[in-house]
Amino acid sequence: MKKFVSLLFMLSIPFGWLNPVHAEEEGSINEEIIYNIFVDRFNNGDPMLSAQVNVDDPTAYHGGDIQGITNKLDYIKELGMTTIRLSSIMENAPNGYHGYWIEDFFKVDDQFGTLEDVQTLVKEAHKRGIKVMLEFVPNYVAPTHPFANDSNKTIPTTVANTMWLDKAVTLNLRNPQVKATIFKAADYWLKETNIDGYNIHAIEQTPIPFLNEFVKHVKNVKPDIHLTGSVLNSDDLTEAYLNTGVSLIDNDVMQKAMVNVFANAGTPVKNLYSKWEAIDKRSGLLYIDNKFTTRFTREIVKNGQNPLTTWKLALTYMYMSPGVPMIYQGSAIPMDGNTPEEIQRLVQFNNSDPDLQEFFNKLSSIGTQFPVLADGDFELSGSNGAMSIFKRSNEDTTLFVAINNGKKTEDVSITDVPDGMQLTDLLSGDIVRENDDGKYRVGLDRETVAIFAVEQDKGLNWVFIGMIISVFVVFAFVIALLSRKQKTPSESIL
Repeated sequence: MKKFVSLLFMLSIPFGWLNPVHAEEEGSINEEIIYNIFVDRFNNGDPMLSAQVNVDDPTAYHGGDIQGITNKLDYIKELGMTTIRLSSIMENAPNGYHGYWIEDFFKVDDQFGTLEDVQTLVKEAHKRGIKVMLEFVPNYVAPTHPFANDSNKTIPTTVANTMWLDKAVTLNLRNPQVKATIFKAADYWLKETNIDGYNIHAIEQTPIPFLNEFVKHVKNVKPDIHLTGSVLNSDDLTEAYLNTGVSLIDNDVMQKAMVNVFANAGTPVKNLYSKWEAIDKRSGLLYIDNKFTTRFTREIVKNGQNPLTTWKLALTYMYMSPGVPMIYQGSAIPMDGNTPEEIQRLVQFNNSDPDLQEFFNKLSSIGTQFPVLADGDFELSGSNGAMSIFKRSNEDTTLFVAINNGKKTEDVSITDVPDGMQLTDLLSGDIVRENDDGKYRVGLDRETVAIFAVEQDKGLNWVFIGMIISVFVVFAFVIALLSRKQKTPSESIL
């Protein structure tokens, strides 16, 4: 019976899905899915590294380390992540669990492990096809760093109301000795650990001339390096920073917009398209929470919504729209939190939601099968109420992404589908065909999504239907035959 059910399941898969389309070019950062890791608050892999650990003190180390990340690489792979982006791991002053009070640019913080641990992490990640990026902090050091007491090597700190930087010293990156040290540190980690790239912390606080030189320098050292930038104050992020060669910068404008839409059921999804157009179609890194923000789950629960369904809406938009999705640790659980203490807790792996984890993997698989999601055009095909349908297309492929953020069932009709084609939902297998009015009417239940591939409309697949009927006929015949053989002699006489 089990083999029969398995056969039915395999036959129910549309034949076209057996030959997925793969990206022609590999290695582009636009094809990545980034998992954002706050090292000290991720996973404790080596309990012996406990000198400064105090989980009852929110301002102390909590025990996350490099070994803990290595231990969870299979978990990260199963979520469909292709890159991990680690917070700063350089040696910090006491209680510098966040990584911004650097004392030594050339040493791993004792609480995180050793250089050998980092090398092992990178090797194991690469075995699984996962890239590794380190947060690189060029602007700040601890008051105990040798540069901190030299007025020629420091400048007044200008970033106000920023967690952890109130006790940091800002470096003068125009000073030749400071610049040389930063460049040497960048070379060190690239050569010693074979990492794949850097996330430049507080990119908008970094002088443009220095940043241009830094990007050119590291690309000479590692031509295929991946570079991203995090932002502390988006008001300081000018157009010049977008032209420095840093491929992707955290898009906090879209982050706020996504939270506003998806944490408020009934808000039109088309608002996100309008926001994207308003910022000159800037994409960058799409994230919905991180270590500085309230957990997205907290925003959902606060408004009385279901975290599982709401996360699926947000993830679908992040994965299917222009930009590179970046997922903060614990999102697949999904972790809750409002205060810094709650937001920065160690990841609660025992509470993981298997349904949400599977959804992460499905979206990642679709991204792998359809390269159009990395560089295709993005258009709004239609909207009705809180439901919208977006179109991703290039010369070879077209996908339609439907998201209903409404409190009731909605439908949207679209017309920009090539003649003679049908829409097949990659998540459910449902098919939408052209109606008598020449439109494709897509209906979705409240708080649900669909991702449609455009395929040739062949009407009913009689060959497939015939195979299914044949299987049932054979099955019925076998059951009847077995029943007959099991009859007793007396039953046969009667």
